[in-house]
Amino acid sequence: MPSATASQDEKSYQSRLARFWIPSLTVLMASVLYNWIPLHRGGNQAQASYIISGSFKSSSLYVLRYDRENKKLEVVQSVPGHGPHQYLYVDRPNHRLYVTSWKEPPHLSAWSIQVGHPGGVHPRLSLINQAPITAVSSYITSKHGLLFSAGGPTGEIHQLNQDTGAIEEKLQELLFVPAEALHNEDKSRKALRNGSHAIEISSLDEVFVPHLGHNSIWVYNLNSQKRSLEFSSEVKCLQPGDGPRHSVISEDGRRMYVITEHTSRVDLYHVTPSGIVHQASSSVIGEPLEHSKYRGDTVRILPSSFLDSSTDHEYIFATTRGIDYSQHGQLAVFKYDMNTGTLDNLIRWETQTSGGKANAIEFSHVKLVWNKVELVLTDDEVGWVSILECDLDKRIVTVISSCLIDQEGIGASHAVWI
Repeated sequence: MPSATASQDEKSYQSRLARFWIPSLTVLMASVLYNWIPLHRGGNQAQASYIISGSFKSSSLYVLRYDRENKKLEVVQSVPGHGPHQYLYVDRPNHRLYVTSWKEPPHLSAWSIQVGHPGGVHPRLSLINQAPITAVSSYITSKHGLLFSAGGPTGEIHQLNQDTGAIEEKLQELLFVPAEALHNEDKSRKALRNGSHAIEISSLDEVFVPHLGHNSIWVYNLNSQKRSLEFSSEVKCLQPGDGPRHSVISEDGRRMYVITEHTSRVDLYHVTPSGIVHQASSSVIGEPLEHSKYRGDTVRILPSSFLDSSTDHEYIFATTRGIDYSQHGQLAVFKYDMNTGTLDNLIRWETQTSGGKANAIEFSHVKLVWNKVELVLTDDEVGWVSILECDLDKRIVTVISSCLIDQEGIGASHAVWI
C-alpha cells in the first residue's frame, strides 16, 4: 500500500508540471496563431497600407491610409511641401522619399519616412534636404546610391548620402540641347511638354530617357566606377509625332515598354548589346485613329512575383488621359507572350474622369490571391485617389475605394505605396 508521503510527492510533481506546461502551451498556441493569421497582427494597423500622393495644384504632400479589411481609403496627414510635386520615388528599404517639383527655382527634395515613431499612429514625413537643378525635372529614380532625374533640356545625376539619404553633389549633367543653346532654353515645367520627360535604369545598368520633342529614346550605359552615364544611342520612334513619354524595363533588363503621349500606344523593344530593337506594339485606346482625344501617360510592368502561374509571360498596365474634361481616360492591360513574341490587349477600362494631368498608376506591394492585382490611380480633374482591383482571370477592373486628397479641384498627381 503506497504511503501518504508518496501520494503527496506525486501531486506536488503534477502541480509543478502543470505550472510549467500550461504557460508553455499557451505561448506555443499564441505563436502558431500569430504565424497562421499574420493579417491580424497589431489589430487594424496590420490590415492597412499607406500611400503618399503629390498634387499639381497644392504644394503639400498627402499621406493616405488604406484599410484593406473595411475597404476604406482616407487622408490621414497633409504635410507642407515644396510643390506642386508631380512625381515621387520611394526607397522602401531605407524609408526615404524623393520628389520632383514644378516650383521655381528648379529643385529636388529628399524626405524621410518615419514609421513606428514614438507616440505616432501613422507614418510621418520629415524633410531631409533640397538640391538645386538646372531645369524642372519630371521623373526620377535611384540605384547604386545615385539619384537620376530628367526634364526638359537637361538631366542630372546626384550622389546620395548613405547614412541620411540627403541629396548631395551633382556628379553629371546630361544635355539634350547643344551646350551653347542651354542658356536660352526654357527650363520651367513648360519645357517638359517638348523635352526629356522620364528616366529609368535597368538591372543591367542601362539608362533610358524618352524625349517628347525629339521623338526618340536616348540610351546610356552607367559606368559604375566613374559613377557617370556614357551615351550609347538615340533611337527614333516608329512614327513622326509619337512623343515617347514614359518607359519601364523588364526585371531581366531585356525588354523595354514605352508609352507614347500623342498616339496612346505601348511599344515593346528588345534590349540587345547593339541597341534597342522594336518588337511589337498595341494601342491603349480602343480606336487608335482617335488618339487626338487622349494623352498617353503611364506604363508599368507587373512584378513576376505577383503571378500565380508560369513566368513565360508578363503583364503590362498603361494609362492615357482625356484631352479635356469631357473625355474620360483609359486603363489598359496587356499580356506579352515570351514564346510567341506577341503583345495582346486583355482589358480596356474607362477611368472615372479624364484624369486631368494625372491618371498615374502604381502597384501595391501586397500580393492578392486568385490573380488579382491591387493598384492606386490618381486623378487631377476632381482630386480622387482610388484603389483599383484588377482581376486578370475575369478581365475586369473594380474601384474598391476612393477619396479626395483635399478640397474638390485640388488634384492628385502621382502616388506611391510605402
